[in-house]
Order: sequence, then C-alpha cells, then structure tokens
Amino acid sequence: MHRKRSPPSPSKAAEGLKQYLDIVNSMQSERGVALRYDFYRRAGSGPQTDRVIKYLEENGLIEGSKEKGYRKTKKGEDLHQVLKNRELVGLLTRDLSGDRRRPW
Repeated sequence: MHRKRSPPSPSKAAEGLKQYLDIVNSMQSERGVALRYDFYRRAGSGPQTDRVIKYLEENGLIEGSKEKGYRKTKKGEDLHQVLKNRELVGLLTRDLSGDRRRPW
C-alpha cells in the first residue's frame, strides 16, 4: 500500500539531541574526545552549553569532564542509532507529545 503523505518529522528536541550526539561522534573520531568548546559552538552561549552538557551527563549519554573532554557512553551510542532513523523518531515523538494517533 502506497502512502500519500510523508511520515511526520522528528521533534525539534529530538533533532537537537541528535545534533549534539553527532558532534560528540565526529570529535571522538577526529581527536578521541569532544571538548566543551565543540558544544559551545553549537549552543551559542556558556549557560546553554552547561545545560546541554549537564543534561547529557545526567541521562548517561556522555561521560567525562571539562578538562579531559567528553565521550559517548554505550547508552548514548544506542540512542544516537535510534535518532538517526528519522521516520521512527517522527512517529514516536508525535505520539509521545500528546498528539492524537493517526495514520500518516
């Protein structure tokens, strides 16, 4: 059965989280760790950078410190793989956001 509409797009929060995990992934492959400055370039301000890093650490997605750098954990890698599947994330975030379930 051919669908007439495209699947829903992921939420802005899911897209943002994927972008930060992309940063960690690319910096880890380049130099082994992601630095606070790498997050800062995306976040745009010091307080926002601190909030993002705190969120990622509290949820077990990254580990490390400001001085030594940050690395993705196994949990962070698993979540990153899920977030890369845009269609699945779009369906989940729409359903979890409180929107009614409806076929796309």
